[in-house]
Amino acid sequence: MKVCLIAPIPPFRGGIAKYCYSLAQELEKRHELLLLSYRRQYPALLYGNKPQIDPEYDRSTIAKDFRRISYDIDSMQIASWIEAARRIDSFSPDVVILPWWVTFWTPLYLWLMRHLRKKNIKCLLLCINVYEHEDSLFKKILTRLVLRRAGLVIVHSALEQAELQKINCKASVRRHLLPVFSYETSASIRSGSRLNLLFFGFVRPYKGLDLLLRAVAMAADLDIKLKVVGELWHGSEEYLNLIRELKISGMVEIVDRYVSDTDMAGYFAWSDLVVLPYRASKTSGVIATSYGFGKPVLATDVGGFHEVVLDGYTGKLVKPGDPRAIAEGIQWFNNNRHLDFERNIASFVDAGMSWRSLVDTIEGMVLF
Repeated sequence: MKVCLIAPIPPFRGGIAKYCYSLAQELEKRHELLLLSYRRQYPALLYGNKPQIDPEYDRSTIAKDFRRISYDIDSMQIASWIEAARRIDSFSPDVVILPWWVTFWTPLYLWLMRHLRKKNIKCLLLCINVYEHEDSLFKKILTRLVLRRAGLVIVHSALEQAELQKINCKASVRRHLLPVFSYETSASIRSGSRLNLLFFGFVRPYKGLDLLLRAVAMAADLDIKLKVVGELWHGSEEYLNLIRELKISGMVEIVDRYVSDTDMAGYFAWSDLVVLPYRASKTSGVIATSYGFGKPVLATDVGGFHEVVLDGYTGKLVKPGDPRAIAEGIQWFNNNRHLDFERNIASFVDAGMSWRSLVDTIEGMVLF
């Protein structure tokens, strides 16, 4: 099968780029792949004026993994869209895959989808998110404009499948759990009886870090340590003030920066438990990353989390928006550290969270 994937990959930062890179590697093994990535992804202002490139990656090194790859699409230059369309036409793929996660891509995707319809080329939208985490009425309208034009769609939770079918009842929609990233794992770093908690990734209000800090204060009688690792999108002052107010400075460490894969491995090796105290979400790459390191998660029961966190087996689910429930979840893990979470996670991942099975799903939609 001839497949074109248009997507950000490293050296762009973030979980979406890593997701698309892992998918591209699996597609390259099994099909003729044309991988079209970006010269410029977002204008600086839309990315919080933060660096978008991970210096740990090199484009020339990554390019060696693929027979047909370019980093030539500029999100803000229509001439580059036209050139990408020319390359697609020349390649004559059976399907073009577009990952969907934010409405910034609406103009480019609408233009591309119109072009593909004219050329009678199948287009598959890979919905990492149907709606953005931090949504608005305007963003919902843009999302519907794109998704109503989709014929083939893959989502990562039953909740998002239902949302997609409300938007576009004519689309062929399949569900596949968010695949797990593969990492070079390090031996776990034990700290005696202490329970090490990790909050990982960009810190935004919907992720509920303030709730977790309050939960840590409620569980202060336990021997626990929390590391918050990732850029604080709106600054650290609010959280530092809360930590001082709760008198938990000795229990919390904040690492306010983007973390490379190499450093990330060290933080996950240190952790006993990854905590997602989210107020709202549909899916989370942090869960997939945690499972890639064999680490259990404590998560609030929001969105599709119940599909990937098997309560008492690969982690624990608690009531959202409630610091007391999160504190009780921490206590539960402290009392059940004898459980073999790593083995349970490996078994669960192998059954339905692999890149191999995601590509199987893509094949099933395109070829049959």
